[in-house]
Amino acid sequence: AAQQRLKMSTCFEGSFTLPDLAASSCSQWGGATHFDLLRLFRATRMLVSRGFIDKVPPPSRDSPRTSESGNNFGDTQYFAMQSALIRTVGASMVLEAQKKSVKRNALIDRVLKQDLPDRMTELAAKKSVQHIPWYYERALRRMLP
Repeated sequence: AAQQRLKMSTCFEGSFTLPDLAASSCSQWGGATHFDLLRLFRATRMLVSRGFIDKVPPPSRDSPRTSESGNNFGDTQYFAMQSALIRTVGASMVLEAQKKSVKRNALIDRVLKQDLPDRMTELAAKKSVQHIPWYYERALRRMLP
């Protein structure tokens, strides 16, 4: 499992996150469970402890997720592969089509996680409005004077 994660991490040029790796192997849209993400996290932590990939600070950008406080609980962890030798060897074991697929899945997952929650709240608001079918409205008008 760790070898597959190492090969997948060579697909990303800069830093990547655990959800980026999970997008192609255990996507929540494909029926994956939290246990699958936990196994992925464990494999990633093992690669960090062995020195194959490094934990890096998040990319600097002005976003609501950037906090000035020292509390990092719930923040996304970023990883990067620093060794050029490991990157070259790992990349040679991954086909170009697989690299494109991993990158595409990660980008789609990022966009969905960014835009989908707002769309789902809009949909829930639309569904909460009571709908009266037209045939009931006509019957109700006949009953009222």
